[in-house]
Amino acid sequence: MLIIRLLYVMKYTLKIIVFVILPFLSSGQTNVFEWGEGLTYYTGKFDTTKYSLKEIENIYNYLHTPSSEMLTIGNVWKIEQMDTATTTPIDNYYKNTLHILETMHIPEGEYWDSLLMLRKRELYEVCNYNKLFILAIKDPKILFQHYHQECANEIKALNGDSTSLLNAWFELKERQKLNNCCPENVEKKYLSKFNSNNRLKHAKLELMIYGWGNCMNQFVYHHTDYARIEEEFQKLFISVDREDEED
Repeated sequence: MLIIRLLYVMKYTLKIIVFVILPFLSSGQTNVFEWGEGLTYYTGKFDTTKYSLKEIENIYNYLHTPSSEMLTIGNVWKIEQMDTATTTPIDNYYKNTLHILETMHIPEGEYWDSLLMLRKRELYEVCNYNKLFILAIKDPKILFQHYHQECANEIKALNGDSTSLLNAWFELKERQKLNNCCPENVEKKYLSKFNSNNRLKHAKLELMIYGWGNCMNQFVYHHTDYARIEEEFQKLFISVDREDEED
C-alpha cells in the first residue's frame, strides 16, 4: 500500500509540474511584432519556430512596405546639389537591398514568390529612374535615350536654349497654380527664383523634378496592392490585435 501511495503522489506531482511548465514553454515559442500607419496600429503574435523577429521585420520592411528611402535616395532638391550629385548612393542602395531580397527567408507559397519578384522589379525600375534623373542633370541629352511622347515637351525644353527652358518653366508654373490651393504662393516662389542670378539652374531643376520627373514617374513600376499584402501578412501571425486611434 505504501508503494502504491508513493506512486500516486509522484504521478500527481508530475502532473502539477507539467501543468506549470507548459505555459512557459508555450510563451517561449511566441513573440510579438507591431506595425501600422496613420491612425491604425497592429500587434501580431507569431510562432518563433516558424519565423524569427528579424525575419518578420524583413518581410515587413522589404515586401510589405518597402523603405521610403528607395524613392528618395540620391534625390536633388536644391540647385546647390546639382553640381555634386552622384549615382553612387543609388547603386549602393540597389546592391544592398537586392542582396537582402535574394537571401531573406520568405513565407512559402505562390503569392509570396510573386510578391518577391514584383518587389525586385520595383527596386530595379525606381533605382534606374533615380539614376537617370541624376545623369540628366549633368547631361539632359540622355533623356532622348529614354524617350516617351508624353514627356516630349520637357525633354525638348531641357535640351533647348535658355529661352525654351524659361518658357517651359513658366508654363509649368501656370499649370501648378491651377492645381494648388494657394496659387499666389506658387507665383511668389517662382518670381523669387526667376529674379535670382541662378534662374537657369532653378528652371532646369524645377522642370526636371515637377515636369519631366512627374511625367516619367508614370512609366516606373510601383507595386501598390496594399490591401492584399496586408491580408497575407496578417496570415503569418497566430493572432492580430488592431487599434484605431482617434484624430
